[in-house]
Amino acid sequence: MEAKNSGIGFGVFGYGFMATAHLEALGEIPGARGVAVCGPRIERAREVAGKFGLAPATTEPEELLSRADVDAVIVDTPDAFHYELVMAAVRHGKHVFCEKPLAPDIGQAREMAAAVERAGLRSMMGFSTRFSPVIQNVKRLIDEGAIGRILHVHAQAFNAGLLAERPRWSWRTDKARSGTGILGDLGSHMLDLNHLLIGQVIEVMASMKTFIPEVIDLQTGEAHRHQNDDDTSLLLRFENGAHGTLALSRVGCVHMDYPIGRRHYLVDGSKGGILWENGVATLHPYKGKAVAIEGEPPLWEVDHHTFIIGWARQNLVPFVESIRTGEDRAPTIRDGLRTQEVIEAAVRSAEAGCWEKVRSVPLTP
Repeated sequence: MEAKNSGIGFGVFGYGFMATAHLEALGEIPGARGVAVCGPRIERAREVAGKFGLAPATTEPEELLSRADVDAVIVDTPDAFHYELVMAAVRHGKHVFCEKPLAPDIGQAREMAAAVERAGLRSMMGFSTRFSPVIQNVKRLIDEGAIGRILHVHAQAFNAGLLAERPRWSWRTDKARSGTGILGDLGSHMLDLNHLLIGQVIEVMASMKTFIPEVIDLQTGEAHRHQNDDDTSLLLRFENGAHGTLALSRVGCVHMDYPIGRRHYLVDGSKGGILWENGVATLHPYKGKAVAIEGEPPLWEVDHHTFIIGWARQNLVPFVESIRTGEDRAPTIRDGLRTQEVIEAAVRSAEAGCWEKVRSVPLTP
C-alpha cells in the first residue's frame, strides 16, 4: 500500500547507526520516506527524528504502529526485541524489514516468518551483501555455469572490534540481547551469501570460542563478563554435494583498516573458480587467465559511512519495489529463517562437539 501523495511511509524502531543509515537512505529513494522513530530513550529518539525532519518521536511501539502514514517498519533494534516488534507490526498490517539475524530463538523465528506470510505482507531481511553489484555478477557467472559444478567454498568475515585496550560492552556482546556473538552478527550475512550463491546448507560442524573474557561499559567503567562467541569456525555441507568452511572473528587484525574489516569468499568448481575479496572479484577459468569481474570500488577506497549508506540503500530499494508491486523480493523473512536454522544447528554442534543436521520444519499455515 502507498500513503497518499507522499510515497511509502516507514516507521523505524531503533536510533543507532543502522537506523540512521536506513533513514538517510530512505531520503534518497524516490517514492519512500521516513515518518517516525521509536526507541527506549525519548531524548535520543527525538534527536534522530529531528535530524531527519520526522514526526514527533515516541517510546511506545503501538503509537508508531497506529499511524496511518506508516505503511512499513524497519526493525533496527537489538536481536532480543525483533520478535515482539515484528509480531506487533503484523497485527497492524505493516510490511516488515528486519535486521539480521531474525531472532535469538529458532521458535520465535518460525513464528515470525509464519505470521508475516499468513498476513500476506511483504518482508525483507537486512542481508545487504547479496545486493552488491559485484556479488550479483558473481551469481550470474555461477548460474551460467562459468565454473561448472560447485565443489567447495571458503569464506571469512573478520574485524578487530574486540582487540581494543578496553573492549566495549554493547548489546552485541550481551548474550541476553543478542543470543550469539559473531556467529549471528557477521555469520548471518555470510550464510545468506552461501544460500544465494551455492545452495542450502544441510549440515554443520562448529567451534565457537570466546577469547575476550571481559567487556567494559565505556560510559560507566563497569566490567561485564563476555559470554558471546568472538571467534567461530564452521564446516559446512550443502544440499548439492558441495562442502566448505566459514570463519568469523571480532579479533581479526588482517585488513582491520578497511571500513568493515576483512571479507573473503572463494568458490571452486569443476571448470574454474571465483575469488571475491574486499569488494574485488576475479574469475579463474581452469587453464585460463584470470578475468576481473565488474562491480564496485574496492573496500579500501570507500569510507565506512559512505559504504554503510550504500549498503542500506541497496537493501531498501528492492523492498520498496516489493511493496509497490505486491511481489516478494528475496531475501524475505523466510530467507532469514533459513539462516537462523543454520545458526541454531551450529550452536547445537558447538555444544555437542559433532556434526548437526539443519532442522527445517514447515511453517504453521
